[in-house]
Amino acid sequence: MDAGGLALSGTDHNVTKLKKPNKVIPVPLEFQRRTQIGEGDILVNEVKTDTGCELIPLWDKGKTRIYEFGIVGAGSGLEKAVRYINEWIFKARSKSTEASAWAKTPAFDPNKWYQNEIEEMERHRKQKFKGPLPHNASQLERKIVYWPEALLDHAITPRDIFKNKLESLDTIRTNNDVYITLLPVLDGVWQIEILGEQADKIATAQAQLQTVIEEVQADTTSPLLPINIVLDDREGLEVIIKEAELWWPNRHDRLVPRLISHPMMDIPGVFRHDIVHFTQLEMIQRAFQKALEAVSIRKGSYDLAIRLGCLALSSKKATEITPGSVFEKEAFMQGIEGIFQLDVKKWLAGHTMGSQILRELMSADHLLEPTKSAGHFGRMPGSLKATRPVLRGTWVFADPSLVGGRSSTSNAAQAPRVILQVDWTEDEEGFYEKGIPRYYRTDQGIPGPRVNMDINLLELGESRGWHFALESLISIFSTDVSPVLKDFASRLKMKAGYDFRSHEPFVVWDNTPTVKNCLGASRLETIYSFGIKKTSYKVECTGMWYPGQKDPAWGLCVRHFEWTTHLAELERIGMGHRASWGDIVETFIPDDGHSGHSAAEGHGKGNESDDGLGTEEPKLAPGPRDGIRILTNKLLQLSTMVSSIAGGATI
Repeated sequence: MDAGGLALSGTDHNVTKLKKPNKVIPVPLEFQRRTQIGEGDILVNEVKTDTGCELIPLWDKGKTRIYEFGIVGAGSGLEKAVRYINEWIFKARSKSTEASAWAKTPAFDPNKWYQNEIEEMERHRKQKFKGPLPHNASQLERKIVYWPEALLDHAITPRDIFKNKLESLDTIRTNNDVYITLLPVLDGVWQIEILGEQADKIATAQAQLQTVIEEVQADTTSPLLPINIVLDDREGLEVIIKEAELWWPNRHDRLVPRLISHPMMDIPGVFRHDIVHFTQLEMIQRAFQKALEAVSIRKGSYDLAIRLGCLALSSKKATEITPGSVFEKEAFMQGIEGIFQLDVKKWLAGHTMGSQILRELMSADHLLEPTKSAGHFGRMPGSLKATRPVLRGTWVFADPSLVGGRSSTSNAAQAPRVILQVDWTEDEEGFYEKGIPRYYRTDQGIPGPRVNMDINLLELGESRGWHFALESLISIFSTDVSPVLKDFASRLKMKAGYDFRSHEPFVVWDNTPTVKNCLGASRLETIYSFGIKKTSYKVECTGMWYPGQKDPAWGLCVRHFEWTTHLAELERIGMGHRASWGDIVETFIPDDGHSGHSAAEGHGKGNESDDGLGTEEPKLAPGPRDGIRILTNKLLQLSTMVSSIAGGATI
């Protein structure tokens, strides 16, 4: 964070006054309290001892309140210091002035002192690998990694990605005890040299670096392209553009395409009783596999779902199209592949139709079976009709650490957003209990989740489509979150006596001045889950309250029970490592519709190496398997049910 204005220190007279903090943490107004000078001194010393960072508290004119902290440090020490200060701010409001007046230096603890000394020595030893080469560099083992020509073709050099001294590779340096340097360009080729004393650690660092470069190359030279397959392609020749219905919670994208039925072609809806064509199944499976391969090396919190939603043209790229326009189907398809973007919305129906879809699902004993809405937790309902929903709230904030403070970005509007998510789930006795808040942030410059998969099975005749969505956010610890958001989450409450069968929102919260300033968007959801018979897939019917909407819109999606478990591996994956999924198609779209065993059986084989790096390139599946046939068949059965309620044509 750019904190050039912090030239003056607070109470710590040992801190050089001209040092520029690497991080600034403003104390929100509602968290500022009277603080004793002695307590500030103790805090400065504790942060220095526990993290190795220097803390600069900024006081008001009367030296009675701290309104901002500057931290001088880097790496894991800086991260630890940020957590320390966030926790101090969060707890400080509940601490009385009298208690702080008695702040004293803690008693000497020899065990803690010894542990701190060991940690400091190890920290110091690791730091040398970030610095210049040692005097005996010529005697060290070495490996060379060559920069890909594909990146050079885009004028991208190692310094553009890893910074001037390759600082972004410090994790690989310190984890493997190696030096990583950039050699002079030779014949137009950039070379990265890895040096160390142990050959096995050098090999591990080399594999990790190559994996990181592979990720950079994929992001740069392999942009995500949409796969659009029209399931009812044989039912018409022209596409008309209509205007979105008034119930849509957001009509910013209001242009809706619909295939015009032709009397000389197939009867509308007949495609739902056919088998999806071999070549289309192969295209879906191949795109699904490639998308998961691409993210298998990228850390993050991922959500994989297949959503049925309304179609709309992106307003950003379809500005010259007006409602009533008619296109030849081929011209329309060429357009959505290049000129303008087609989106499948999260919503499928308004409240009236959505409630009808839910009732139909609760009566579909031929297709569905009861399951726990909260996954492995809660009560198993005795019937489909007895299913109770999970209640979920999602709030999107501008980071309170940046709002009102000095942002580290040149464009504050592009700063990452912080996302809070809280579930209320049914316990074994049938009562709703509040879950632990989960926090995420978006990637720099992206206003929402990163889109990692874009496969669309279009039902153009009814302006709907199945969207295979793989979205990701960056999971963050509660200790890294602004105290404002932790306080907000702690005050969220379910309405007293709330009836989940009502169409009223279920949660209330307090709006402090900082929350009002930072809260950008929110959505409340009631999520009903039903198992799909003879498979391990489930269908979710979700009521969604968007800001300004009295009644919920409704959505529908399909997931596999094991997807969450497989994708959770990416939340803790190390830099340069690859997820141990084995045969990706069998793992995520199992041939029997139940469980893929390849992730366990393939450990150390195929795309998984003995050190867990998975550096070998996975092979693409040769053709469509039974798993994708089973999955698409279930999607079409659900589509038939929705179409019968929506008034679409069926046979």
